[in-house]
Amino acid sequence: MVANRCLLLSATVLSHHDKALSRGSSIPDVAVLRSWRDHLPPCASSVVKLSQLTAVNNRNESSVFSSGGYNWRLVVYPKGNEEDNGKGFVSMYVELDKSCLSPTSAPPTEVSAYLSFFVFNKKENKYFSVQDVEVKKFSPSRTVWGVSQVLPLEVFSDLANGYILEGEEHEFGAHVKIAPSPVAAAENLPFHKFSWSVRDFSLLKQSDYVSKTFQMGEKSGL
Repeated sequence: MVANRCLLLSATVLSHHDKALSRGSSIPDVAVLRSWRDHLPPCASSVVKLSQLTAVNNRNESSVFSSGGYNWRLVVYPKGNEEDNGKGFVSMYVELDKSCLSPTSAPPTEVSAYLSFFVFNKKENKYFSVQDVEVKKFSPSRTVWGVSQVLPLEVFSDLANGYILEGEEHEFGAHVKIAPSPVAAAENLPFHKFSWSVRDFSLLKQSDYVSKTFQMGEKSGL
């Protein structure tokens, strides 16, 4: 599977009401990068208004979008996903379409991806971004990943903070970047071994010694 090679644009580090914005996340803070963006990534996967989402109780879903050859949905909990420690926050996730996975050999049984979420702020005329810097593994048993504490509701719901657009609207976005599959070293890489016996090691007086040349793959070494 060819990875989505879109590069994220440079971001401006949060500069005001940072403390309120950065409080809490279902993912450890060290694994989440919060920032302001002037623009979305050049191939942002999904940007929607709240009114364009299909609401089922507090869960709001986007239509299907494609990224990296897979089908996804953006899922937003505007009042927080309490089942994932999101009470008092806006919660955002992406969900992988299970039909993209297979319990057999092809298509793959697991998809690894980096996730970023966005909320537009008209006051700043920028996107508040939460980027998960750790790769997430989607599988038939785990098709949803995200951040349960994107924005505190007290910040999100205050008109003065800029997240409420005309007509009581909000704008959300998500970006999914497929991570390249890791090489299984034990299965795919040949094992090379070089042994060098040194006699009377404790009696050696030089500070260093050099072995004979040995072959390792297509390279020679000492």
